[in-house]
Formats: sequence, C-alpha cells, structure tokens
Amino acid sequence: MSIVGVLRSRAAFVVLAAIALVALGISSARKLPSSIYPDVDFPRVVVVVHAGDVPADLMQATVTRILEEAVATTPNLQRLRSRTIRGACELSLQFRAGTDMWRSLQLVQSEVATARGALPAAAEIEVQRVTPTALPIITFNVHGEGVDPRVLRDAAERTLRPILARVEGIGMIEVAGGEVREVEVLVRPAALAALHLPPSELATSVGESLRVVGIGRSLADHQQWPVLASAAPTSAAELAALPVAMGSAGPLTLASVADVVDGSADPSVRVTGRPGDVVVVAVSRAAGASTPAVAQQARDAVAQAVTAHALPPGVGVDVIYDQSELIDDSIAGVRDAILLGIALSLVVLGLALKNLRAGAVAALAVPITLVGTFALIKFAGQTLNLMSLGGLAIAIGLVIDDAIVVVEAIVLQLEEGADVPTAVETGTRSLAAAVIGTTATTVLVFAPLALLSGVVGSFFGALAVTLCASVLLSLVIALTVVPLAALGILKPMRKRAHTAGRIDRMVAWLTRGAMKRPILGILAILLALAAGVIAGQRVRAGFLPAMDEGALVVDFFAPAGTSLDETDRMARAIDHILATTPGIVDFTRRTGAEMGPAAATQQNRGDTLVRLAPRKQRRSVYAIMEEIRTRAAADVPELEVELIQVLQDVLDDLSGNPRPIEVKVFGPDRKVLEALATEIGAKLEPAPDLEDVYDGVEGAVPVVRVDVQTAAATRLGITAARVIADLGVLLDGLVVGQIYVGDRAIDVRVRGSDSLRFVPEGIGHLPLAAGDASIAADSVARITWPASPSVLERENLTQVVMVTASVKHGGDLAAATADVATRIRGVKIPEGYRVTLDGQLANAKQTRNELAGVFAAGVFLVLGVLVLQLRSLRLALVVLLGIPLALAGAALALWVTDTALDASSLMGCVLLAGLVVKNGILLLEHARSHADAEHGLREALLAAAARRMRPILSTSVATIAGLLPLALGIGAGSELQRPLAIATIGGLVLATLVTLVVMPAIAALVMPTRRVAPPQSS
Repeated sequence: MSIVGVLRSRAAFVVLAAIALVALGISSARKLPSSIYPDVDFPRVVVVVHAGDVPADLMQATVTRILEEAVATTPNLQRLRSRTIRGACELSLQFRAGTDMWRSLQLVQSEVATARGALPAAAEIEVQRVTPTALPIITFNVHGEGVDPRVLRDAAERTLRPILARVEGIGMIEVAGGEVREVEVLVRPAALAALHLPPSELATSVGESLRVVGIGRSLADHQQWPVLASAAPTSAAELAALPVAMGSAGPLTLASVADVVDGSADPSVRVTGRPGDVVVVAVSRAAGASTPAVAQQARDAVAQAVTAHALPPGVGVDVIYDQSELIDDSIAGVRDAILLGIALSLVVLGLALKNLRAGAVAALAVPITLVGTFALIKFAGQTLNLMSLGGLAIAIGLVIDDAIVVVEAIVLQLEEGADVPTAVETGTRSLAAAVIGTTATTVLVFAPLALLSGVVGSFFGALAVTLCASVLLSLVIALTVVPLAALGILKPMRKRAHTAGRIDRMVAWLTRGAMKRPILGILAILLALAAGVIAGQRVRAGFLPAMDEGALVVDFFAPAGTSLDETDRMARAIDHILATTPGIVDFTRRTGAEMGPAAATQQNRGDTLVRLAPRKQRRSVYAIMEEIRTRAAADVPELEVELIQVLQDVLDDLSGNPRPIEVKVFGPDRKVLEALATEIGAKLEPAPDLEDVYDGVEGAVPVVRVDVQTAAATRLGITAARVIADLGVLLDGLVVGQIYVGDRAIDVRVRGSDSLRFVPEGIGHLPLAAGDASIAADSVARITWPASPSVLERENLTQVVMVTASVKHGGDLAAATADVATRIRGVKIPEGYRVTLDGQLANAKQTRNELAGVFAAGVFLVLGVLVLQLRSLRLALVVLLGIPLALAGAALALWVTDTALDASSLMGCVLLAGLVVKNGILLLEHARSHADAEHGLREALLAAAARRMRPILSTSVATIAGLLPLALGIGAGSELQRPLAIATIGGLVLATLVTLVVMPAIAALVMPTRRVAPPQSS
C-alpha cells in the first residue's frame, strides 16, 4: 500500500495521536518536578563522631583509627578520608561509580555498630548518605533587635519548625544559632567543699530529684490508671529550694551551694546576618519534590505565621537564600533560548523553502515534538532542570531537520510538476531511508553516554535522554504528521525549471573543481586538521562550565585554637565588607558550623551564604568575589578567606570532588609533613593563575592536661575517678534531668560558673571534697599546658597534609596544574615521604577519557549503520572522514571564543559525530541510490551534491540557528550549554563545507572505476 494511501486511511488516528501527544506533554510539563540539576546518586557516605572536648591526637587514637579500620574493607570503597579535630572526627567514604549506595550505607552502619563498643561511651555517632536532598533549597533568618537569643531560638524551633513540617515536599529542617534554653545550677565549689559534698554527688542528687517514674497501676471504673511518682520541681525557683544536705540548723537547700538561674547552653555555633545575631532555619526538599513548589509553599507558610502574629513581639523573618529563584531564572533563560532558537530556525526554513505553506508544514513538527518530549522525559524519570531543558534547546535544530528534509523533497516534486499526492508519495518514500538512518546515527552516538560515571555522567546523561527522545519523536512526526499535513496544506505548483542561486552555483563550482583536482581537497583537509590540532593545543582546559548562580559562599577560618567568640569578632569584619559591597542583598554567617552534609567543624571556622541582586542589577559574580577577596585581605588579614559559588560548593560536598588544585604530602612525621606543606604553599602563592592558596597547616593549639596522681588521691581518701568526675561537673557541666513546663522539657545542667571554667590557671586551685577535708585540685593532680595538633587528616589510612588552591575565573586548569607541578619539582622529599599532585584535573582527565571511549563506541555503532545504509565500507569510511574535520572546527571555535575544553564542549564533540554523519548520509545515500550501469559513481556524486545541497545547507543552518542563543549565552543557566553550542557550531560549519565540496571528490577517489549496482530497495 502506498504511503499516501496509508495516511489517508488512518488520518483520523494520526491527528488524534498528535493531539493526545501534545495534551500528554502539557500535562507532564506541569507535573514534572523542577530542580537546578538532575537528581544525582552520589557515591559518598560520611561518618561524624562527637566526643566532648578530647584533643585531636587523642581523638584520632581512640576514635578515628578504630572507625577507619572498621570501614576500610567495605566493598567498592575507592577512597577513605578522615579529618580529626578537638572533640570530633569526620570520615568521608568515596565509593566507585555504580555502587548500590543503600547497601553500602547499611554495610557502613553495620561496621560502625560493631566498632561502637571500642569507642568512648559518650561518643555520639552519625552515619549519613550524602544526597542532594540533604542540602537546603531555602533558608530563613529569624531576627529581632534587642530580642533575647533564647526567644529567637524558641521562635524558630517551636513555631516555625512545626509550621514548615506540615508543608508537603519538605525533607529536613535545620535550625542553628541563638541560644538553647537551660536551667543552670552554678555550683560554688568552696561551699560544697565546706559541706564535704563532691560536685559529682550533688549532680547525682539533683538528677534523682528530677525523676518522674511510673510506680504501678490501679484499677477503677473499669479502667486502668497508671500511678506516677515525682518530687520534681517545675521551675528554677522550686529547684533552688531543693534540700541537698543537712546543716547544723537543719536541711540546706540547693541555693546555699549553687546559683540556680534560667540560662542557656554553651554555644558551639554562632549565626549572624545583616541585623546582627540571628537564628537560621534551613529547609531541604524531599526526594522527588519540586524545588520551586516546595520553596513557594515554605515562603507562604512563614508569611502566614508572620501575618497571624504567631511569632513573639519584635521577631521578624527574612528569606536569605532561595534556590527556586535561580531555577526559575535559569528555566526562563533556557526557555527564551528555545523560543529564540525556534524563531531563528523557522526564519531559515522560510528562506530555504521560499514557500509559506511548505514552511508551515515543516514548522508544525517543532511544537508537537518539543511538547511531546515532556511526556517522554516524565516517562524516563527525569526532572525539569538545566540539563534536560538544555537538551531541548540543543534539539531544536535537530528536531526541524527531519521535517525540512521531507518537506523539501515534497516541494521539489511539486516544482517538477507532480500533483500533491504524487509529490508526497515520491518525496517521502525517497527520503524515508535517509531520514531513518540519520536519526539512528544521532541516537547511537549518544547511547553510550549511559556508560559515563560520576557527576558528569548524571548531568549529561539527562541531556542525552532528552535529546534522543526529541530526535526519535521528530522522526515519527516527520514520517507521519508532516506528510499528512502536506496532503492537506500544500497546493500544486506550476512546473518550472530549477534555477540555482548564487550559493548553489558557488558550491557546485567548488565541488566540480575538487572532483577534477582531488589533491587540492586532500590538501585542504590536511590544512584544516593541522589548524584544528594547533588550536586544540591552545584551548584552555576545564572540568564543568562555570555559571553565575546569583549566590556565593565565603569560607573563612581563623588561626588554630581561636575561640568561638574571637572568631566571631574577627568575622564581623567580613560582615561589614559584605554589607557595604554593591550587588549583595543579604547574607547569613555561620561560625563553628558549615553548610552542607554532616561535618566536624572547628570553632575557628565558618562560612557565609551570600545572596546577590538580580543579574541585570549588578556586576558579574566573579567581580564581586574578587572585591570581597581583596577587601578581606586588607581589612582582616588574620582570617583565611576562600570564595566559591553555592552550587559548585554543593557539588564538591556531595561528590567529594577535590579542590581544583590539591598537593598531597604523605608521610609518618607530622612536623616533617607540615614543613614540606609550608614550603610548597610558599612556592604556589605567587603563581599567576591561582587564588585562595592554603598550605593546609593550621598549627597546634594549647591543651590543659590534668594528670590525676592516683597515689596522692588514695592517701586523701578519694579515687582518681571521683576527681575526674568532680572536675568534669565543674568545668564542662552535666545534664542531670529536665524540668517539664507544659509539653516542653528544659534541660537542667549542673556546672561551675564561667569565672571558674574559663580561667585555665585557676583549675589547680578548685576546691574538692576529700573526706572531712577540703583540698585543691593540684594537690592530687599535675596540671600542664602541652600543645596538641588542631587538625589531623588521613587518606586511605595514611597521614596527609593537603595544600589547596583554586584557579582564577577564566584560567586554564591544565596550565595551572602544570605550573604547580613545575613549582614543586624542586622540593626535596625525604625518604619515606611522597608528594602527589591531584585535583579537578584528574576528574577532568577521567571525564575526557570516558567521553573518548563513549565517542569511539558511538562512532563504531554509526559505522555499522553507515555500512548497512550505503552497502560499502569504503563509502562509510568516507562519511566518517567528516568527524575529525568537525572536531578541528570545534577546536578552532573554542580557541577563537576563549572557551574551555570541558565536559560540556566535549559533549558538543560527541554531538558533532552524529550531525556530520547525517549530512554524509543525505549526500552519499542519494549517490548510491542513483548510480547504475550507465551513470557511474562520479556522475551520481555530482548529481547528489547538486540535489542534496539545499536540504544539507538548510538543516545545517537551522541547527546552527537553534544553537545560536545558547552560544551567545542568552539567559541565566545557559552557561552550562554554551561550550557545547560553540563547539557544535564551529564543527558543523567546517564539516558541512567539507561534506558538500570535498566528500564527493574523496568518494570518487576511493572508488574511481567501479560502477555501483543500485540497491534492491530504497
């Protein structure tokens, strides 16, 4: 049955199917969750342990090493890093790509649980799988001028958290900052010693008085009544009246030996913003939820709470970071790029066909395909993100290609005098095989991308899925909807002789010249390849394209051992810089904590999340970062400051990716490692392409060490354990129970006053009860002040110090890494030590190698399609000749535009392989089909070059027009696809010229004398 007959008999079905596809696409687009990046399964698990105030070296011996040895044999573990600080350690387990992370998490949890018995009893352990949903999508600052920090904390914990918890799609809610309310029993050691009452016994006595216990049950009125017993006070005043000892005049109350006050726990984190001290509420989305929807509902919920006066008087809430704004801007930017690309493609289509009706028929394929692709995206489990939408933007030119080829063939038949049904039948049938072949090559080129691992594989895999889905759908539309629409829209045309235009005549003249002098064509190819190689050597290297996100993070750290209060004081200079830098809207600073997955953070470290004004109202983020960096170095030189954009910081945290430059120094002696690292850091500091150079040496911190003399304590009638327990209560405090107020439990802590705890020289003079006497602590203990390392790092069970640096914006990662290698070459490395150069270049090289493998696999699959299509291995190899030329064009385009060779531009090179082959198939398939016993391949090639010139030029220019908005960087978020678009345009321009001019000559040269039998069917 003829194509026209099939279409006419099933016209209603085709129309209904197209309408259903569009409706399903619209419905899917509304339901698809939106996010900035695809949901990536990061192969990383972190283990964080907190164990009081144990020094780093003791913490490493008693906790870190035990856990390292426990988890080191976990299957598929690729890298194990540990970081130990005072009172905490953090293990980062990086697994191989493709690992089942839920199983790995369970295995790690099992190993940690097995090792738990060997750890200190007070150790708190958290095992967490690192996922994108663990990171905040929106943060709020809770503030109030003159408002008690405890009230701010209560407002965040007891008002905002429950309100936000009811919002659908919210995953985690983190509250930090302010002060946590406590009832504090501030003991007076001298009064306790006079009563011969040890602080540890007082703590036990107070704790027992706070108990509320069930002592039985009773039965009455056919019900069971539980019986509760308690003598617990319900306020600080009642607690102060609690009897704790007997005196000469009767019972002595707690108030006689301690001050009982409403206080707050010792802060380990301080949070500030523009208004001063604030409490931050960070909200993360649940898996599968849409970021914009969750953020909007969270904003609405908080706004309703403020409007309803649910918060205490004087308390306000501001939005500091909202990732949905970047998502909305980026999606709008990519949408604009798509619409502009469609408009440009349609202009090209109209100019090429010079027929309004024909243009309308071809243009019909674009909205149907693009809208229908949303349904396929949802079916594939993807989300609306920069990569999937970027795939749609890139696909515009490819989507219209098939329709252009089919419509152009139909119009050509009409121009030769055929009626509409005959033109549709002949035109569609003559191009069906070529269109199927060209679509197959594009899909096969991208199919091996499923083999890519890591962040790059997940990111560009989403792009490839979208691109392949749209191209396959466009094929179906081109062979069904387009011919059917042509039957109803196109009109017969008066037969006319074909007159070649100026471009046609020029290309034909060049083609004939190349056929006569093929050596010139070969020479031109060699020159183009040489130019591409030279350009490729000069193109700077990168990992992932940078984009202006509208937000950044300022990481800072003070000298080792700096207290929280002093670090906060120094960091307020950073606050002032941010508050007076044009382009910054607001910020939140955390001191003693950091944004990202669970981590062990020292109190001399912190980070500031900075929100920038809209892009049109400010300078670039890189200019703002440079100003902050310069002012910080001048105004607060005692702070080390590093700057990075939020999402890049998030990706580094999630994937465990290293800094751009990492020099790792391994060895047994910490002092030797630090000396080598200091020397290396000094060599890297003047490097012109580097910034934020840090030698990794934090130095030592002072420690007060109390060594109890067991013999002396025994002679005085007390045990060493009692001395340690008493000093622990006085210095650190002990939570002994809770006071219940309504539905709220408030901790009761027994401790010494700040004037006792925070004076190291006074520890030895603290009075302790020893039988009927009172003694000073230094009579039973030797007190010294040794130094201890502030940070200890290990990698794969080996001690390491890491020198790190970033590459300046626009810098060459490969050149900077090579410069670092040159600078450290002269460092003398002692025996037993080693220095390795690592960083993002290793990831870039891995990505490049994987993409090279993907490229080779795709080309091999395409070769199979070409052999089937052209029935000649030689002609198939001639078509493949366009690929290296396309790569040369891509390298030239990247060099001219100063664009890095990174994962995005390498993806453009993969795309080129499919595009170049499409043009080759259109040309040689026609020549192969029309070569017969009377007309050899040479004549058929000349005829094919003339016949296929218009569709090849039209599709190439349409593809370029569709990519042009991305190449120009129009719209937020287009930076990710810009290198891809530039590489594709550059390669396509050169390869199209070679396909039309040189490829026929090369084909004739490799098969000069043979006449080719026509295929059995076409």
